[in-house]
Amino acid sequence: MFAVELRTAAPGNDAGLLRLGALPDSGGLHHQYWRLLTFGFLHSNLIHIVLNVALLIIAGPVVERRAGAWRVILIFFAASVASGVGIFLKHQLWPSSGVSVGASGGMFGLLAAALVLVFRARSASRPARAGLLLVLCVGLAYSLLPGVSMVGHVIGLAVGAMLALAIHERSTAEGPDFEDKVGGRR
Repeated sequence: MFAVELRTAAPGNDAGLLRLGALPDSGGLHHQYWRLLTFGFLHSNLIHIVLNVALLIIAGPVVERRAGAWRVILIFFAASVASGVGIFLKHQLWPSSGVSVGASGGMFGLLAAALVLVFRARSASRPARAGLLLVLCVGLAYSLLPGVSMVGHVIGLAVGAMLALAIHERSTAEGPDFEDKVGGRR
């Protein structure tokens, strides 16, 4: 999708991002509820997509190995859409100019799920737990920057954590987990 954005000169261009499915920060969806899904596939610039991919690389494998691939997808979509709903409701109360885009809510959902699953596992290493906590702290600090949606990130975290609490962890006998790599065990 970012290639489409580049081709249409949409990154950093609110009108271009709106044409592709961004959430308007004015608070008006005009019955275009599909934007609650599509905004998560758009990104404002290259740094934005790189940070989301980094979160996917860090949290995705942990959740996949502990809960399965389909749950990674479920958590991502649920957290992303919930994030969009939260951002929309925020802008209903406090409309502003601009648009909201990005997979960050879904990625923060995966990060929360990874944290829940790793802290719940007796076999998880301290470095893995510390690494994920560090990523969480850096992500929340980044969320304080202007133009970044703290609401979207926090809602993504909450949804990811709630879904992970409902997951029965599957066996990790299928291969090394993230914490095995971080902790030095092979």
